[in-house]
Amino acid sequence: MRVSALAWFTPPTEPEPAPPFFGQERALKALEAAFRQGGHGYLVGPSGLGKRKRLLAYLQDRPFSKEELVYLPLGEEAFPLLLPEGQGQALVEGVEALLAEFTPALFREKGFLYAKSLVEARHEREAEALLKALAEEAEGLGFTLLEGEEGLQLSGKGPLPPELSAKLEETVLTYLDVRQRAQAEVAALRRGFAERFLLPKAEALKARFPQAGRYLDRILETLLRAAALEEELLLEHLLPRLLVEGGERVVYEANPTPERLFGHLEYEARDGVLSTHLGLLRPGALHRATGGVLVLEAHRVWELGSYPLLKRALATGEVEPLAPRP
Repeated sequence: MRVSALAWFTPPTEPEPAPPFFGQERALKALEAAFRQGGHGYLVGPSGLGKRKRLLAYLQDRPFSKEELVYLPLGEEAFPLLLPEGQGQALVEGVEALLAEFTPALFREKGFLYAKSLVEARHEREAEALLKALAEEAEGLGFTLLEGEEGLQLSGKGPLPPELSAKLEETVLTYLDVRQRAQAEVAALRRGFAERFLLPKAEALKARFPQAGRYLDRILETLLRAAALEEELLLEHLLPRLLVEGGERVVYEANPTPERLFGHLEYEARDGVLSTHLGLLRPGALHRATGGVLVLEAHRVWELGSYPLLKRALATGEVEPLAPRP
């Protein structure tokens, strides 16, 4: 046998790393099936095999949804909303801009002040006419009409004639009715003025975020009611809470306590009273893994008492943050 050519061959000193789960084709197929079905997978085997390291390396190359999770305050409850990447922060900023428009300066506009003065002057003239008529009638009978902190009173010598007493009662009721109608008309004026100013901005937000329409309607109604009644609002209680922004969706939680898995509410002290609101909600690992994968050590979930809560969350599809602790 003759050799036509000879060449030296040197094998690579550093072979390329094996792909994750090399030689574990059946395990890999089972894991792929879990992803296709949107289910859960379990890696079982002796310690020291690098299961977690290989799993995380395998997950790094998989595309996951980058949806953002926003909690919207609706009364005593929060409504979760998933939005495309970037839109969660845009919704928060849009609501902040809307709430920033609701200031006392809104009701210092010349147009509003002029309309309010006309309403108040009209009812004031009506109230003065009532009091003038009663005062003249009382004066003819030797009594004087007094208006003080205790309301309207008639002062004079001798007992109050029955007809004058009835007139006083009638005038008081009519006077109170005039005042109430004046307050109601001013309240309606305040609401209408605020609505003309805020409604276009709220409608623009609803056009951008139709999924949040019910929440935005509630925000607008809350602002209009506060405008009519001259109420002070804690605006931070109305803001949406962006829990999960776009980014990494493979979450490994090494210490899966209930609080770290499900999140929790914190307290704040205001005027010596502890309270909480959606802005104090701290997300858990289940929130941060929205649209992706949460990797847990099964024995740690059991040891830390999280298993019953996790089992219920998987069964119901709901993640309920833990109540605040003083």
